[in-house]
Amino acid sequence: MPSLLMLSPAPLIETAGGDIVLDVKFVEGMKLHCQLWPGPVRCILWRANHVIDEPMRYSVAQLGFELTVLDPGAPVPELMLDEASLVYCSADDLKHLNLPDAMLQRFGKLVYTVEQSLTGRMASGFAQNAKVRRRLGSALFNLRNERLLRRALKGADGLHFNGYPAHRAYRRLSDRVLCYLDNRIRTPMLARSAEQEARAARLRSGAPLRLAWFGIMSPESRVLDFLPVAHLLATRGMPFEFDLFGTGPDQARLRDGITSLGLSDHMRVHEPQGFDARLVPHLRQNADLFLSARHLPSPLSAYVEALGCGLPILGAKNTMLRHVVAESKAGWLVRKGSTTAMVRAIERLNEDREPIIAGSVKAVEFARANSFETVFARRMNDLREIAN
Repeated sequence: MPSLLMLSPAPLIETAGGDIVLDVKFVEGMKLHCQLWPGPVRCILWRANHVIDEPMRYSVAQLGFELTVLDPGAPVPELMLDEASLVYCSADDLKHLNLPDAMLQRFGKLVYTVEQSLTGRMASGFAQNAKVRRRLGSALFNLRNERLLRRALKGADGLHFNGYPAHRAYRRLSDRVLCYLDNRIRTPMLARSAEQEARAARLRSGAPLRLAWFGIMSPESRVLDFLPVAHLLATRGMPFEFDLFGTGPDQARLRDGITSLGLSDHMRVHEPQGFDARLVPHLRQNADLFLSARHLPSPLSAYVEALGCGLPILGAKNTMLRHVVAESKAGWLVRKGSTTAMVRAIERLNEDREPIIAGSVKAVEFARANSFETVFARRMNDLREIAN
């Protein structure tokens, strides 16, 4: 039976009783791999001190796949490479660039996944809340390893790109490439016709425009950029509501800013809610437009997830969002870091709301074509074909 070996950077915690604490989303994804792969699925994780977003405790028997846990920096066991029909591995952490050479004398195939281009990795490094010396060191590290990364990608049997920037940067390195948009929106979660009709009727009634954002409240998200936007909208007398869902290092500063600027009647910060059961239904029924201030060109699942809720996107012009808007026809772009440009765009959409209504229809169509199960099946079909 063909075996699939996955090398993952997912975090884990080992308990004294022999159980494992893993992220729920990771385990659910692995179970889908098991369902769609015609043979045994094995996974290697490395011990590390990482935060787990949605932790849950599992016994090894509950997992449904074979799990091997190694010490930090430990190489992949030779026997596991010998037995693998296909090795599926992320190239972004630059830790497994030796695999093309290691697989040369073996019958198994190698497929890398890539999320970040060199530009994206360097931008992410500079966006970190760290000393300048450390950020410069990160940029130098990425520059030095770019040649090795390209050599490894060229030696793989296939490349899977999460997002448009990485696909654009590295697609010519292989004859077998697949571009996809990773997200959590399943087809049954998409905005319903009745919800779309209710949103359109409310928009045409002249009710206050409902803005929304969700994600990690971190410097990378630039969620604090929404404060001057909301303040200027309120100063100009535009009626609006702005709900933000999430937590993170900038949450306290965001709450303080809302209070000090007198925006409590307009902006509300909510703790993270269950994505499937609470957040998605709320966005489908209680929001009109998704805002994004993000500058980084890296992929972001929230783009497709917001579109799936029927929310067109108004955001800062980064490489990833530019492609999403161009492909979906469900959004608008403004200059990075320009409060005035975003305020003017919101005011234009508030005055003429028909583009929001039309964009909402396009948004759901695009999300349907890129739903979680559609994307996942596309990836697994490609892996099976590569492994014959």
